[in-house]
Amino acid sequence: MAIRGNEGACPLDKYTPPPPLQKGDKIGIFLPSSPVKEPYRSNGIKRVQELGYVPVETSDVLCKAAPGNFFAKTPAESFRDIQRFFKAKEIKALWAGRGGYGSNHLLSFLPQLDIPGPKVVIGSSDVSYLLWYLLDHFKMVVFYGPMVYSSLAENRFNRDNLKTLLNGNYRGIKIPGKVLVPGKTKGIVTGGCLSNFVSLIGTPCLPEIEQRVLLLEDVNERPYRLDRMLWQAARAGIFSKIKGLILGEFPNCFKDNKEKENFEQGVKNYLQDYRVPVISHLPFGHAEDIHTLPLGVTTEIDTTHFEGLIINP
Repeated sequence: MAIRGNEGACPLDKYTPPPPLQKGDKIGIFLPSSPVKEPYRSNGIKRVQELGYVPVETSDVLCKAAPGNFFAKTPAESFRDIQRFFKAKEIKALWAGRGGYGSNHLLSFLPQLDIPGPKVVIGSSDVSYLLWYLLDHFKMVVFYGPMVYSSLAENRFNRDNLKTLLNGNYRGIKIPGKVLVPGKTKGIVTGGCLSNFVSLIGTPCLPEIEQRVLLLEDVNERPYRLDRMLWQAARAGIFSKIKGLILGEFPNCFKDNKEKENFEQGVKNYLQDYRVPVISHLPFGHAEDIHTLPLGVTTEIDTTHFEGLIINP
């Protein structure tokens, strides 16, 4: 039965996981954001093959964008690639090539998307926009993880974690982190790149956050910009609605430990009126040892004897 888009909010327990991947499965690599360069393209393809899958690329992978154009492909072309991969029975997963900028322009095309059945979809950073749409409108479990022509190509990912999840084994996985605000909670996890998330505040495309555990992470943002985004989220009432907050490593955002400490104190200040546990230093998105996180599954935070964020307990 085909999955149809659902314009209403998703029930908390109604997300459908995709079939697990098998050795030799074909993986469709799509480009919803910025252009790709060598040797990242070749290295990424090699890594997919080492994982045991068969990469299937779109056309014009190495096409250079014209000056002033940020896109690897037009949004219409990217949408057609995504639709083709979902419709092709031999393609078992869709894996984003890289982030950068451009996936937000897919949002006007995605209401036309027709999905015959759930498939593994992996992306992060700028591809958050697509993941959130699939999560909320198609009730699909999606994966916030490394991308083929960037972090996968650079070997900046946790292989065991990735393979375990792609094999369909979610239950009991622990992700290392640090307790920032103690507490205990359990809920469906959503979220992703902070700058993408706040860009949707005030729009109908904001991800569903009510009673969720929210992931926020980013890269190359100075502390004042991070604070501005957190301030916006706080003023929009985001933190009053969530059950828990999990923060990434925020690489290349702080020049020293003092700046990071000030950032973490700012997070505490924004959440001081709510009983929301916060875990930080989680290796998601732009980290060095990127762990993959399935969005749409239950996660548990318990800081009493903290051993990490627990997926699907």
